[in-house]
Amino acid sequence: MSAKNNERQLDKKKKLLFNFILCLTPFLILLSLEIMLRIANFGGNLNLFVTGPEKQIANYWMCNQNVGGRYFFRLGSKPSPPKDLFLKKKPANGYRIFVMGGSTTYGFPYAANIMFPRILNFRLTDVFPDKHIEVVNTAMTAVNSYTLLDFMDEILAQQPDAILIYAGHNEFYGALGVGSAERLGKNPKLVRAYLKLTRYKTFLLVRQLVGVVQKGLARMKGADADPTKTLMARIVADPTIPYKSDVYNLGMRNFEENLRLIFEKAREKNVPVIISELVSNIKDQPPFVSVKTDSFPTAEKAFGIGKKLEAQEKYDDAKTALTLAKDLDALRFRASEDANEIIHTVAQEFGAPVVPIKSWFARSSPHGLPGNEVFVEHLHPNIDGYFIMADAFFNVMRENNFISSHWDAQRIRPSNYYKSHWGMTAIDTVSAQISIHYLKGGWPFKPKGTPNYSLDDWRSTTKVESLAVRILTEKSYGVIDGHLDMAKYYEKKGELQKAVAEYKALYYIIPYEAEFYLGAVKNLFKLKRFDDALAVLALSKKHIQSPTVDQWVQRLLAVKQGDPRLYAALLAKAKDFLNAKNYRQALPALMAANDIRETPFTLKWIGLLELKGGRPREGVYFMSKASGHAPQDFELHYNLCNALILLGQKSEARRVLRRLEEIRRGFKDPQNLRGRLSAPEQSNPR
Repeated sequence: MSAKNNERQLDKKKKLLFNFILCLTPFLILLSLEIMLRIANFGGNLNLFVTGPEKQIANYWMCNQNVGGRYFFRLGSKPSPPKDLFLKKKPANGYRIFVMGGSTTYGFPYAANIMFPRILNFRLTDVFPDKHIEVVNTAMTAVNSYTLLDFMDEILAQQPDAILIYAGHNEFYGALGVGSAERLGKNPKLVRAYLKLTRYKTFLLVRQLVGVVQKGLARMKGADADPTKTLMARIVADPTIPYKSDVYNLGMRNFEENLRLIFEKAREKNVPVIISELVSNIKDQPPFVSVKTDSFPTAEKAFGIGKKLEAQEKYDDAKTALTLAKDLDALRFRASEDANEIIHTVAQEFGAPVVPIKSWFARSSPHGLPGNEVFVEHLHPNIDGYFIMADAFFNVMRENNFISSHWDAQRIRPSNYYKSHWGMTAIDTVSAQISIHYLKGGWPFKPKGTPNYSLDDWRSTTKVESLAVRILTEKSYGVIDGHLDMAKYYEKKGELQKAVAEYKALYYIIPYEAEFYLGAVKNLFKLKRFDDALAVLALSKKHIQSPTVDQWVQRLLAVKQGDPRLYAALLAKAKDFLNAKNYRQALPALMAANDIRETPFTLKWIGLLELKGGRPREGVYFMSKASGHAPQDFELHYNLCNALILLGQKSEARRVLRRLEEIRRGFKDPQNLRGRLSAPEQSNPR
């Protein structure tokens, strides 16, 4: 081969290599950008499950509070699932249930203690005490079947024993729905591809840049978002979707297709699924948007006919008309009966049980017409409604032998038992009432474009109401803060049973937080309700292991038995700390000894140390009790008098001063008790 040919061949190879590198360069740039963005953790962790943030729950997976970032980027606010936990290592006796859905499954407008998955969890735990039952709620507000399908692979990777679904009301306006402000397009394959791309940081960067441009253009057009708008008002892009229209039919097709894909994934992993029908307020919620069509009456007319039939006591016909009115409502916040038909069809295809939730709600409603008796507005259940939902799922699980073929009937308590013993207080009910009051102050309950003034004329008349308003209006203040503040408030007032109720609500919201159980136990201890305290600790051990809980169990058992050896050991330890002037450690030892046997010595020194620690109210409580047993103890009465003066209780302090002078006349007065009590009262400056 000639040198010229060799040179040509070499040039050809160089050109091919150059073209290859040129084609590869964009991919290398993208790969480098992706690596850099991952190192910088751009956009945060969007996995469905993350490690629990605190050290004591590092062995648990938690529902990621940032996972909503996959689906919401235009609206600003990003809904999140409840902070449910489950063990990273599934125990041998474990039974793990994942629940999927939207705002109803999330428990809106209540906290996590009243969502039906939490009620179900407690009920199942009672029936199967030998099993570690985990019911993990992955539901989020304003999501639809696209989100549920997107969650499936991550849920199936966590060894579920069952999946429960209550979803469908959000199919049109939930994120990526055909009528949603967060929609992407009408092609379901494109939407599902988009969701896969959200796993890549480069894609998230591009999406964020697009969002910034869109928001900038909106501001230039004077279309800034109204800050008083609820998520319900902001999520809707298409407020008019007539029944059986092209957009309506597309939404229903997407729902059916996504449900079928969800069931197929579950079947591949041999995981059983229970899906529920959808129910809503048909009796007391008029249609939001009524439009004329060639084929159907208006929603408004159908509703009017239904109300007339109800008044005529023709309840079956009324139900038919009111259900039709709901289906014809062109603002698609309530699922139509077509959605229920799809649920039954797909479930039957895969041999899955269906929860007949409509009949459950009908049985609990006057004349079988679900209305305000079981709903807080158009579709979210009230507290009674959420207990009905839990009951319905519980019974379907039992009928279909989930968990076990044998359900011990003696361990199955009626739903009413749980409702009457549940962990909830006025903070839950009042904050929900204010939340609904605010919701109904905006669109679609008020004319579109009307600012939400519902809280402008709200006047809180109780501490609970003022905290409930904070829960709604302050981003950094939530229901947990409200319960904690009320617990501390009741503790200061000495209303310990009410404080116990607040802590109980807290550990029903987050069953894996030991401090909430201990808050209840400490107050029950003070009330000398030792058996109740032990029951709370036993409940905590079903959810989380804590050395502090174990110590409290031992302490309670010792107190119940009046163990003299433990008392002597604690007292000796306390005296050693006192002699060493280690007052910080002396106090808990004295408190523990006093719990077993109350004596003048323990009462006196607890009171003195409480006073020394800047807690005169607690000091007075213990020293007053000690004074009845030790009427001649000068030191005790002197410090009691000082504490009473600090609290401004001068008449009582004078009584104690007279007692001091009886015990020791002409005593030295280093704290100047006499002078402080004889000084004239200072008027408060105005």
